[in-house]
Amino acid sequence: MNTEPNPEEPRAEEAAGSSAPTSASKFADDAEGLCSEIEKLFKRGFGEIPRANDLGELRAIQAMLKNLVHRAAAEGGGSEVSAEQFAAVTAERDKLKDGFQREKAAFLNYQSRASKDLERAEEQALRKYVLELLPILDNLDLATADAHGDHFDPQRVKEALDMTGQSLKQVMAVRGLERIETKNKTFDPMQHEAVFKRPADAQKGEKPNTVLEECRSGYLWKGFVLRPAQVVVSDAK
Repeated sequence: MNTEPNPEEPRAEEAAGSSAPTSASKFADDAEGLCSEIEKLFKRGFGEIPRANDLGELRAIQAMLKNLVHRAAAEGGGSEVSAEQFAAVTAERDKLKDGFQREKAAFLNYQSRASKDLERAEEQALRKYVLELLPILDNLDLATADAHGDHFDPQRVKEALDMTGQSLKQVMAVRGLERIETKNKTFDPMQHEAVFKRPADAQKGEKPNTVLEECRSGYLWKGFVLRPAQVVVSDAK
């Protein structure tokens, strides 16, 4: 009886191993591709250089994937890997990929919630600010009514307008608004906008390169120029 194996029939071991890749290169490519997707998500969410405390578990997943690539390469040693080894690392890769997808969805949900929370906070701050302005608006309405009344009193209307303006300035000052000083100040191009220049009048004590008149008030907002003051300036010569 002839017991020699038929060379045309593949061995069972070869048949079993033919379905698995002969190296970890395919797995490495898939893992690196997933890492690239993570990097793209970081850039969309945080910019080119994300802050370390904002990365969280997404960065941990990326590190695990890279570690998995090194493990696969080390275990394979550049030679053939068995179907069991490939199945194990593939399962681990899929598990990490699923985790990444969940974290990605959670991160997008967080972005949406943070945007809505910021919008609500801005609306509440604006509402509080408008409520502080309502008494000033009421005083202005009373002054306007007196000005159009049958018993018009110029002095009373003037006092009402002065009080209204003072109240408005106080509310704005609490919020950080400050008027730019211009009277007899040296011209400062960072705070003043020269709309006209004329020679200094020495008889009036005017000095060169000095603010002579204010055409429109300028304001600082918490130390920064919100609007420069428009002024008339004496010629520097």
